[in-house]
Amino acid sequence: MFRIPLFSCLLAGAAMLTAVSESWAQSDCERLLAPFNAALPQTDLRAIIAAAQPILSSPTCPASTRKEVGVKVALAHVRDANQIKEPKLQLEMLESGMKYAQPWKMMKLIGDLRRKVPSSNGSIDYGAASLAYQSALADIADRQSVTEPPPNEVIQELMMLANEGRMLSGTFVRGDVLLTRSVRDVAVQAVPVPIQFVRDRNKMTSLGQQYADEMARLLGEQGHPRVLVVGHTDLDGSDEYNLKLSIERAQAVRRYLVEHGYPAANVDADGRGRREPLALANASEYSQAQIKQMLRRVEIKYR
Repeated sequence: MFRIPLFSCLLAGAAMLTAVSESWAQSDCERLLAPFNAALPQTDLRAIIAAAQPILSSPTCPASTRKEVGVKVALAHVRDANQIKEPKLQLEMLESGMKYAQPWKMMKLIGDLRRKVPSSNGSIDYGAASLAYQSALADIADRQSVTEPPPNEVIQELMMLANEGRMLSGTFVRGDVLLTRSVRDVAVQAVPVPIQFVRDRNKMTSLGQQYADEMARLLGEQGHPRVLVVGHTDLDGSDEYNLKLSIERAQAVRRYLVEHGYPAANVDADGRGRREPLALANASEYSQAQIKQMLRRVEIKYR
C-alpha cells in the first residue's frame, strides 16, 4: 500500500491553512472596504473618516490597501479645504489630513498656505513651507505612490519654492530631498545651500556649519560625486569686491568638505559674486531684504 510521508501531509495542510487564512483576510478586508467606498463620494468628511478607521487599523488588510485608503482620506481633506475661503482654516483642515497620508497635491497646498498664513508668533514659517514642498517632491519621486507624475514644470516649481523657503528660514531646515540627482525625470543640476557666513568674512556661522555638515553627509551617501562649489553674493558693493568674497567663501566650503572626508579631487570651488542672481519662483512676494538673503548663497553643481 502506498503511504504519503507525514512531513508531506503536514506541508500540504499548512499550505491549505495559509490559503484559507489569506482568503478569509481578503474577504474580511473587502467587507470593510464596502462602506468606505460608499462613503467616499459623499461630502461628509466625518463619515469618510469613520468608514476608513476600521481599514486603517485592520491587521487583515494589506499595507498597500491601507496606504491607498489613507491617501483617499487625505484627498478628501483637500476637497473640503477647497470649499473654505479663510486661508487659516484651509491650512488647519489640510494639516489635519496629514496623519492619514501626505499626497503631493495636499502637501503643495500646505506649502502655498504656509507662505501666506502667519504662524503663532505672527511671522511666516518658511521652514515649514519648505518641508511641505519637500514632502510633495518625495511623494512624486515614489513611482509606486504616484504612477502619473505632474508636468516637469510643476516639479521644478516645487524645487524652487522648497529651496527658497529653506534659505529664508532662520533655523536649520533639512534638505535631503533637494540635494539629490533627480526627481523623476527632472535632473537636478545645481542646489542652492543656505550656508551663512560672518558679515564680510569667509568664516561660516554655526548655522552655516550645520548646512555644510548636512551637505557633506548627503553627498557622501551619494558616493562623493564630482561637484563644483559656487559662491554668490547679493548686489550690494562693487563687482570686484563681491567676486573676491564669493570665491573665498566657496573655497572655505571646499576646505570644510575636504577636512570632513570629501575626496579633494572630487570637489572644486569658484565664485560668481553678484553676477548670477538666483531665479525666484515669484520675486514680487518677497521684500528686498529677503531677496538679498537668498542671493547670499552657496550652490552645489553636479559635474
